[in-house]
Amino acid sequence: MFVHRLSSRAAGAVRRWNGEPARRSTPAPTPELILFEYEASPWCRRVRETLGVLGLAALIKPCPRETLRAEGAFGATSRHRPEAAAAAAEAGASSRLSFPLLVDRTAGVTLSDSAAICEHLWSLYGGGVERPTLDQALNPRRRTLLDFPLLAAPSALRPWPEAGLMLAPSEPNQQPLLLYGCEADAGSRLVREALCCLQLEYRSQPRPLSAPLPALEDPNSGFAAFGARQALEHLDRTHRTGEALGWLGPLPAPHL
Repeated sequence: MFVHRLSSRAAGAVRRWNGEPARRSTPAPTPELILFEYEASPWCRRVRETLGVLGLAALIKPCPRETLRAEGAFGATSRHRPEAAAAAAEAGASSRLSFPLLVDRTAGVTLSDSAAICEHLWSLYGGGVERPTLDQALNPRRRTLLDFPLLAAPSALRPWPEAGLMLAPSEPNQQPLLLYGCEADAGSRLVREALCCLQLEYRSQPRPLSAPLPALEDPNSGFAAFGARQALEHLDRTHRTGEALGWLGPLPAPHL
């Protein structure tokens, strides 16, 4: 646990702890947002940081990978990728399945490019927000050569399959869990990674780093607690049924 917490803190440090809710002059809007993503993806990280800075809650449907051999590949054990593929196809968002994928039911749009998603969120829900200079530098509207290295650095510090990258077998949850966390918080990251690998649908509610983090509520079992250790123990005890798949797994069957 010490190594994981230390590397998680380092992952936040390389992004200068970006993703904390920014100062607002008006109450945060409450659009109905559904985000298909996986924790280890650099481009998904950009969208999560934007949601955090804007203070926007979202329903997260984790889509961890079953293989590194093909982007977008998934098989029968994938819980949310079929839904993501159907949403992308219906919207004509992409010729192949890629992440992140945002479904904004309030605006009636589906978007699959991280830059387009962030632009959309700022345009529709950024009114009254004092955007931090740090976020402008790390997530510029025009892509630069430094974008990918800076976004990928946290994943490089946490390269393990169970760090929000590869699928782990689990018991499905009937109701979404609720996570009060912050993108930059080390403990919140560890809990998000577990939720991702286990494909557990959850509602993400951004909180400042000064708040007691993370806080996890599981309406399926009545569990509610502060702290990453308690949350991870609960997820392992209640939902996990096996270990995460390895990096070098074959293409899933069927390869959809």
